[in-house]
Amino acid sequence: MVNNKDSLVNALIEKGVKIPNPPSIEIGEDVDINLISSENVVIYSGCKIFGKKTLIMPGVKLGYRSPVTIKDCQLGRNVDLKGGYFENSTFLDSANMGDGAEVREGCLLEEEANGAHTVGLKQTILFPFVILIFDD
Repeated sequence: MVNNKDSLVNALIEKGVKIPNPPSIEIGEDVDINLISSENVVIYSGCKIFGKKTLIMPGVKLGYRSPVTIKDCQLGRNVDLKGGYFENSTFLDSANMGDGAEVREGCLLEEEANGAHTVGLKQTILFPFVILIFDD
């Protein structure tokens, strides 16, 4: 018997989304897969996608370094979230975050804004081309 989780993952694969390890992916039942582009989207092992407001545009890469969890996020073209947790935030074209990031509700990363690994944000706006780094 195929459960709904598996059928959503299979539907994304049939659309053309690249998922190298399908059994490791979790897609919430509230996710509208019609809001996930099939054009050059890659979802790597261990990623979780939740939320009826989730939107994924062409060229998005999720979880290349470690699993990504997104909930109700809008991801523009060529967004790269390498690993971490992302909730109720918007990432415009070519924004990216390093491994271990935590981006909580109310964040906006404008075009080509970047965050290094282990960056945490809440209710933050990053203007275009801003780069956040951790320096101890």
